[in-house]
Amino acid sequence: MLEPYKKKYHQNNFQFILVDDFGAILESDNNLFTVQPKSLLQEYHPFFEILNSLLQINNESFEFSCINLDFENEILITDITILSQDINENLIIIENLTKHYNNYQLTAQTRNESIINSQVLELKNEYLLEKETFKNNFIANFSHQLRNPITASIIFSDLLINSNLNADQKNYLDIIQSSNKDLKNRIEDILDISKIESGKLTLNEKVFDLSKLLKDVTTAFKILANKKGLDFVFNLEDGLPEYVKGDQYRLKQIITNLLTNAITNTNNGTITLNVSLNYIRAKKANIHFEVIDTGIGIEASKIDAIFERFTKLDSAARNDKRIGLGLSIVKYLISEMHGNIHVESEVNNGSKFTYNLSFKLSDHNESIKEELLKYQVPKLNKKYHILLVEDSELIQLTILKILAATGNFYINIISKGEELVSNIINKDVDLILLANTIHDFSAMDLAASVRNLSKEYKKTPIIVLSTQAFKEDLKSFKRARINDVVTKPFDKKILLEKIYKNIK
Repeated sequence: MLEPYKKKYHQNNFQFILVDDFGAILESDNNLFTVQPKSLLQEYHPFFEILNSLLQINNESFEFSCINLDFENEILITDITILSQDINENLIIIENLTKHYNNYQLTAQTRNESIINSQVLELKNEYLLEKETFKNNFIANFSHQLRNPITASIIFSDLLINSNLNADQKNYLDIIQSSNKDLKNRIEDILDISKIESGKLTLNEKVFDLSKLLKDVTTAFKILANKKGLDFVFNLEDGLPEYVKGDQYRLKQIITNLLTNAITNTNNGTITLNVSLNYIRAKKANIHFEVIDTGIGIEASKIDAIFERFTKLDSAARNDKRIGLGLSIVKYLISEMHGNIHVESEVNNGSKFTYNLSFKLSDHNESIKEELLKYQVPKLNKKYHILLVEDSELIQLTILKILAATGNFYINIISKGEELVSNIINKDVDLILLANTIHDFSAMDLAASVRNLSKEYKKTPIIVLSTQAFKEDLKSFKRARINDVVTKPFDKKILLEKIYKNIK
């Protein structure tokens, strides 16, 4: 029963040809292609020219794989076996494996394409990683280079404000402090975008005085608005809770960016900030914010676009040299705080930005107590030795002024990382203030060099003065057995608070 199938499906893939010692065809079944008896097989395809030499060797078998034969405009991919014999009769077996080799080639090609695609994807990922690394390094260096002079400027301005100045000098100093804060905010905007892109921006909830925050913000913006010839109106509804728990820095950032945007896009008229209570429920206060201007307004088709980074209205962009990040950050922060921002605007008639945010209610009595204790200078029974490792002369001078003013510390300053160990061993050190980068040294490396000394140095408090405070940075500092972190730019209260906490 199988014989008909074998003839149909198996034998059709083979052709058997008998030739004499010179290649003349004695017989062929012509299953694959037709050859004529007595003709030379060499005449049908150049491959068979090898018969002239192989057939001179008796009783040998020769096998050839993946031979392409072109007969009657049909290409066959074959395996060929040549059996030479000493009886002037030689057998040539041709197996048609065209389908097999085509499938194999397709499989190999698919595999190669997959490998190539995988390699291309890997290269793209490497490129994106290198690009991201370059961007992060650039931002880190950019931040590091700017934070030191800003820190010094903020601290020395703060020291001057309490000295004997006349009214004009205090006014000038107020302008300097305002500029410092504005520059600091611009830097923070850039860093915030980097945090947002990498998913590292987090909210830090603490108890704060809501009305004080709002009044502090509006006082500064009233001055800015009046300088531009604009009226500034601040309406704070009665009944708002005084103390709430939330991220006051981010709330201030939202309001500041919206008011800055309003003043920038308004040449005549009024800037208004309205803050009112929606409701109190489940120990949370839901608060309504409105920022209204009488400025250039926004076309309806462009309202969504203003929240995209680096996007500005043409008429505003000509007079505004700041980078366009504020509204993009505002939208993200409001979303993270579980709110939505809504915009109503009419060209040449101004804009109205509204949003609602919820804050936890707080016991204001406890909050006041916490604040009083937080900045209370402890009574020390001796003067402590502080080792400052910092290569910025501005920061050196800044910290020297802050610590010297307390009368509680002896200060030793070094600017080279390689001098750290010798200064610890040879001098009394109660606490180390360590910049996060000193030339070729990182804070983690320097901290490790201290911890690897004898036991008495393993508990020496180390505070890092850092230009970076991402979560992973703080974790890295903690793994390096660094006790605390002060982020630049800092104010003297925060620095002293950290020092007093760690020398107890």
